[in-house]
Amino acid sequence: MKSQIMMGKPEHLEECYKILMDSELGKVYFSNKNPYKAISRALENEEIHVALSDENKCIGFIWYKINGTFDKYPYLHMIIVDKKFQSKGIGKTLIHYFENVITMNYDKVFLMVGVFNERAKRLYERLNYKVVGTFSDFYIDGVEEYLMMKIK
Repeated sequence: MKSQIMMGKPEHLEECYKILMDSELGKVYFSNKNPYKAISRALENEEIHVALSDENKCIGFIWYKINGTFDKYPYLHMIIVDKKFQSKGIGKTLIHYFENVITMNYDKVFLMVGVFNERAKRLYERLNYKVVGTFSDFYIDGVEEYLMMKIK
C-alpha cells in the first residue's frame, strides 16, 4: 500500500493518540499513564511524522528524537501502524523514511523494542538492525527491552 509521509501537525493528535492506545504498545506501556500530552508536545517539537492514506487519514506514525541516543545519534522512540493497515508495508516505509530522509546525515540509528514484540524485532532484523544490549525494567517494570542499532 502506498502512503504519503509528512511532518505531523496538531490536527493529527487525536488520530495518533487513538492508533497508539489501540495498539499492543499502548496497552503494555500506557495502561497506567496517558500519553496524550506527550504526543501533543512531540507534535509541537516536530518529532512525529505521519503516514497518510489516500483519504488523508493518519494510518501510522514515527516518533523520534534526533539526538536521543547518547545525545549524539537518532533514536526511533516509537513506530505505530493502525491495526487495519498492518502487514501492508506502512511500517517498513516509515522506517525507510526515518533512515533515508530524517537521519540521512547520520551513520548510526537506534531503537528499542520490547522482548514481547517479536514481530517488530523480526522486521528490524530484516532491515539490518542488530541487538546491541538489553535493558530490564527500562520503560516499565517487568518488561525487558532490546536496544537495536543500525549502521548505515
